[in-house]
Amino acid sequence: MNQAQQPSQVLGVLIPGGVVRTDFIPTDNSGTKFSLVLSGISGADIASVSELVFFLLPGVNLPTDHGAMLYWQIISTPDQTSMDSTPFSDQGPTMTEFELVGAITNDRPSGSFRTGWATNETLSTAINSVSSSITINLGVSIEHISSIKNIGAIKDNTTHVAKKIAVNLFNFMSSFDDGSGGGGNIVVPKNVFDRWLSRFEAKARVDPNFFMKDQS
Repeated sequence: MNQAQQPSQVLGVLIPGGVVRTDFIPTDNSGTKFSLVLSGISGADIASVSELVFFLLPGVNLPTDHGAMLYWQIISTPDQTSMDSTPFSDQGPTMTEFELVGAITNDRPSGSFRTGWATNETLSTAINSVSSSITINLGVSIEHISSIKNIGAIKDNTTHVAKKIAVNLFNFMSSFDDGSGGGGNIVVPKNVFDRWLSRFEAKARVDPNFFMKDQS
């Protein structure tokens, strides 16, 4: 992204019922990486946030054939009385790896995305820690549209959605295969589809787009 031709703020994020945040900070010299700490919400309140609204500001266009991918991570800061330890490390403030939330493009300049924070085990462990305080850091990466589609962060491609569901089913069925069916055949329990559907529906209630985030 050419920073000389772009306004100082190009992205916005909103927690429903909260204040619009546009103060993303560039994190490298290329102008393609940004971050924003969700100050004002911490601890158990984080788990109550089920969705984030991510959008381009009015009048802003990303480079041609590019989109903005939104990620999140946990920042765990030790309390003063905790001897500089966190749930993840005893070396002081720590951050987890980034996890994908979703993506926007010039053709789809806004979107509401599920966070999955209420059932995230790592986040739950951090929130319940008595030795540290927890905040969420958002990261944005400007990527070519082909990379975004490959990851499945754009939800408007019907064929891609169908393929992702089929792959999810195939992987589930393959987990039961013991090789007894011979080459090219998978042996599965008779109720495998019902078991897959029950599991799929349960995960979809938490995050309707979970299967789009699989790397398969």
